[in-house]
Amino acid sequence: MARFSRSGFARKGTLALAAVTVAIGDAMAASKGAAGFTKATQEVSSYQTPVSNLMKAIAAVIVLVGAFNVYFKMQNGDQDVKKTIMLTIGGCIAFIALSEALPLFFK
Repeated sequence: MARFSRSGFARKGTLALAAVTVAIGDAMAASKGAAGFTKATQEVSSYQTPVSNLMKAIAAVIVLVGAFNVYFKMQNGDQDVKKTIMLTIGGCIAFIALSEALPLFFK
């Protein structure tokens, strides 16, 4: 009978050792994962100013192309000049709003 109790104790000890090993391994992996996420967040956040400037430059290109498009449509007497003006203004406003809202995603 004493033999079975020791073997039960050995099993429990082995299971406890395995549980502690897994818990320590998970804790170490979680700390390394957290450091990785922190580094990735810092890397992505460092791109927000150049991306915001790029979006503003794209908005400027939209305005220029839209202005020429409106001018040529007005010269040709097309009927959808108002639609073209609204699409140009909408695209420009969308890019400017997105470039201003971009930093809010990283706070």
